[in-house]
Amino acid sequence: MDYPPRQNNFTRNRRPKLNIPLNDNIRARTLRVIDQEGNNLGEITRDEALRLAREAGLDLFVVSDKSDVPVARIVDYGKYKFEQSKKDKGSKKKQSGEAKEIKMGYNIGIGDYNTRIKHSKEFLDKGKRVKLNITLKGREIQHSELAKKLALRFIDDLMDHGTAEAVPERMVGRSYIVYIVPGADKVRVKKRKELLDMQEQEQNAKNPS
Repeated sequence: MDYPPRQNNFTRNRRPKLNIPLNDNIRARTLRVIDQEGNNLGEITRDEALRLAREAGLDLFVVSDKSDVPVARIVDYGKYKFEQSKKDKGSKKKQSGEAKEIKMGYNIGIGDYNTRIKHSKEFLDKGKRVKLNITLKGREIQHSELAKKLALRFIDDLMDHGTAEAVPERMVGRSYIVYIVPGADKVRVKKRKELLDMQEQEQNAKNPS
């Protein structure tokens, strides 16, 4: 496969953009480093990691800074960026494909509801979108608020696995339609944690040890 021409950031006169954790722009003093062969070198100093990258004629790039010690890889940054771009495009294309439809009535039983939740989690974990369809028939239209509450409950029950593209405010025809894409809903997960922490604090205040 042909890759775009490599640009060695150690030899260029122009520095990379400051928002890219690459080579001399890396601020962390200690890194967990993976070399160009995929070997885990463990925790070493930034200067030592830069030296190893320079000797290999490659770049040092931080791929994750979510822990106390950032994870960096020794890579050909041009090639790495090209490969990541291809993966991202492939992922978006996969997510934008046909969604798995989940149908239910507003008065669905708890057993059937839990089964649909289980299947939805499986679909989302495989990178597939889920389409929730709650359709009201005949006189059921008078229970539109119950259908909306069920849709919101469905979204909440999947928050660790998927994120709703939009929270339903009104029906489309006689149905509530909600699309949920793979990936945890960080906003809802955070709110849930804050609520649980607050409830725990209130409980501790009522029952001090």
